[in-house]
Amino acid sequence: MNLKQKKFFEKKAFWLRKSILMSAKQSGGRGSHLGGTMSCVDILCYLYFGRILKFNPKKPKWLKRDRMLVGKGHAHLALYHIWSSLGFFSRKKLNEYGKNNTSLGVQLDIFTPGSEYNTGSLGHVVGIGTGIGLKSKIDKNQFKIYCLVGDGECDSGSIWESVLNASRLKIKNLIVIVDMNRLSEFQILGPKSDMELKKKFKSYNWNVEIINGHSFSDMEKIFKKKYKNEYPTAIIANSIKGKGVSFMENNVDWHHKAPNPEQFRKALSEYE
Repeated sequence: MNLKQKKFFEKKAFWLRKSILMSAKQSGGRGSHLGGTMSCVDILCYLYFGRILKFNPKKPKWLKRDRMLVGKGHAHLALYHIWSSLGFFSRKKLNEYGKNNTSLGVQLDIFTPGSEYNTGSLGHVVGIGTGIGLKSKIDKNQFKIYCLVGDGECDSGSIWESVLNASRLKIKNLIVIVDMNRLSEFQILGPKSDMELKKKFKSYNWNVEIINGHSFSDMEKIFKKKYKNEYPTAIIANSIKGKGVSFMENNVDWHHKAPNPEQFRKALSEYE
């Protein structure tokens, strides 16, 4: 990745984090889940603005599109701003966020252009991705299925049932990205947890990569890598919860917590 490309992605990530804070402030911060949203901003920026994903904003249900399934639907604000900026829906619609009678709620809704399914309950996205992958295999329509999950979400037994099934069925167009920020709602994961997770995926014959989830150069190398086998791929992205706001970084309090007016002012001052 050259310097110009790196600057492009950094600029997009800066804009996205600032936009997330502004929308959260507008809604009073309720349900915004800023910590886990900020940790996956760079990954989402790379996938969408780097056109790693195949999509058509004017035809959101285009059959040959890649599917982006987000298990951690509480990262909704990042996606709303990305989808709007790419033309899935108007910028004006963002003003509905946090209000009644809108599809722009605090979890993803299938009726929102860009969203592939309803979120809320964790642990199902890899199973859904496996099912979509199997259908694409039968139809010989080989788009890719990307599933973004949180590391805490990987405690769900349903994730590992699906990991086993995807391997058995050889769903090679399935890519699971783990946002490894090491701070779930209730626990702090250890420093070697990425290696433990890699070992677990490997035991099911998956291709596994570990990257810096904030390094666009790392993403460039791994997301474009091709594998000769027939198995799915897991990308474990080490990240920082609350990335981009100094007092939120690596602080588990910001999983749910809504900033007060002074905290919003302080956070936004870092984006002036």
